[in-house]
Amino acid sequence: MSPDVFPSQPLPEILVNSDDYNRVMLLAERVSMTMPYVSAYLERELNRAEVCQPWDPAGVSMGHRVMFRLDEEPLTRIGRLIYPNRAFGEKGSVPILGPVGAALIGMRRNSSIEWLDDGRTRSLTVLDYGW
Repeated sequence: MSPDVFPSQPLPEILVNSDDYNRVMLLAERVSMTMPYVSAYLERELNRAEVCQPWDPAGVSMGHRVMFRLDEEPLTRIGRLIYPNRAFGEKGSVPILGPVGAALIGMRRNSSIEWLDDGRTRSLTVLDYGW
């Protein structure tokens, strides 16, 4: 993947627990043919992540509820980061294979990240998580 695919804002440090790292990496590999952009994005994020033990505090993790802001919207959103086999459509679910879910993994409080979504630069800021 060429570096110009992603915006130029410096990438935030992310911390992923080893269980999430292994499961999400496997998922990214499985969808590489059907969802190449999401797969590449997740692989990039996981490859640059610091990985910790499953019981150690990490950034946004699978199953966590997270409070975040998209772009410059004043609206604060709350969702739970989910795997695709979970009940989709469950109020507040944020699938890991969607652009917002892929951006959330491993993020810490007050961290922001940018990505391209249909040619538009989007940004996400994590406000709180883990409950």
